[in-house]
Amino acid sequence: MHLTIQNNHDLLLELRREAGLRGVPLGSRNVTADLGDLIDEAYVAGVLADRIPGDAEAIAVRVEPVWSEEPAVEKIRVELTAETRDGPRMFVRAFSAGRWLRTAQLMLIGLREEGTLEQDEPAHRTLVALRNGQAVDIPVPPLQAPPIVEGPLEQFGVRDLEDGELVPDRPVLVNRRLADDAIAACLAAGARETGGAVLGTHVRLPAPLPGTETRFVTVLTTCLEDRRHEGQPMEWKISPEALAEAARIAELRGHGELVLTVMHTHGWSSECGNCNQNENCPLAECTLVSHKDYQVLESLFPGKATLMPIAGRKLGVAEKRPVLEIHAWRGGQMRPIRWRTYRE
Repeated sequence: MHLTIQNNHDLLLELRREAGLRGVPLGSRNVTADLGDLIDEAYVAGVLADRIPGDAEAIAVRVEPVWSEEPAVEKIRVELTAETRDGPRMFVRAFSAGRWLRTAQLMLIGLREEGTLEQDEPAHRTLVALRNGQAVDIPVPPLQAPPIVEGPLEQFGVRDLEDGELVPDRPVLVNRRLADDAIAACLAAGARETGGAVLGTHVRLPAPLPGTETRFVTVLTTCLEDRRHEGQPMEWKISPEALAEAARIAELRGHGELVLTVMHTHGWSSECGNCNQNENCPLAECTLVSHKDYQVLESLFPGKATLMPIAGRKLGVAEKRPVLEIHAWRGGQMRPIRWRTYRE
């Protein structure tokens, strides 16, 4: 694939005591390289949305800031134009977040540790784009569409669709047994985090599912728990050996599955069982993707088609049991998305 990128700005992350551009920055980082992640995500999103082909011979990328008040940036606009045999096809995505959010968290910790900020003193984050007189280089990982297989859902064990809703441009189906197992694992582990490898596949259907706009759907089929994945409160270590064995099991199953990601739990108190109603509960919510979770994703599952199922507490839910959230790359960070269960 031939890739050309048009970008005429340097991107800076600044932390200040006051909001906006007032005052002297407490810290500043050049985060132009983070734009490469956004290009990668936009490409994968465009492929899975069925808007640009995964085998395009050439793609032209245009990156532009959307100003809140120049030079302060509200969003980053990424425009992809894929050259195909049938003519150009365009896909646009705007990003309000990126890797710089995690950088800002680490900068804030450093400012507090060095005493520049008090431990409970906040800092305001500003993204600044400075015009450059020439094109600004952006390092981009090799753009690759996720492995995709073709066929009807029945071919991959999907029989009856059940509860939930599908995102029109990113439909995800989850085996009912996997969802139940994730909740059960969270209850059994208590405050200790646990989890396992998740098998699944990206399928190109003959036609989109009702309520969706794309023929592509991600099917999560099963979770393989393994004691070699060591967990404790607020932390979980993944075993590469266990992941390798999960890949062998996927091959032996013969359904065309791959190890797409990992499922893990964020803890649950079996003693009180009131985690969803207790706003002071110290356990992390399942809606949160922690800094360590991002490290796992970026080291083991760097592709932007990656999903992360997380089970745990969710404040405000009436039920006294854990909740399963499915997180996907949406707008520069992992966010919970809607999904549907199915039965085999």
